[in-house]
Amino acid sequence: MGILIVLAVVLAAFSFWMYRSADKSEERFANRPSVITNPEKDLFSNQKYAIVKLLAFIQGASPLSAFNEEANRIAQSTIFSLGLSQKEVEKVLRISMQRNPEQEIDCIFHSLDEIRDRDYLANLYRKCKVIANISADEDTIEAVDNLFHELKVV
Repeated sequence: MGILIVLAVVLAAFSFWMYRSADKSEERFANRPSVITNPEKDLFSNQKYAIVKLLAFIQGASPLSAFNEEANRIAQSTIFSLGLSQKEVEKVLRISMQRNPEQEIDCIFHSLDEIRDRDYLANLYRKCKVIANISADEDTIEAVDNLFHELKVV
């Protein structure tokens, strides 16, 4: 009988701890805006960095997109809208290149998944799709489609 009481107390304490952890997760995401009107202010650093890494990944997939004027304009204007300095962008890309590509893609996915504004993500998808099409690299085009499909944008 005493063992059952101890077990019940332990389970109750564990349930309470799990409940409190869930509240903190909800609080963390509750302060994220549902509509992105100013990416510089509305997005968190990890989300901005994910966008930078995604654009660099897509643009760097092929010399056709890496040196294309339209692809450069799209990437630069999007990165500029994030309010990041050139040094920040370079640092993010330098660190990203030293990491495991699969882990980086997971990191990008999870950071983008935190963005609640699906219209903003749809616009980002269109930009990424243009750059991917310029690259003419089928794997890159497919990767862009798969990523945004996973994000439930397309």
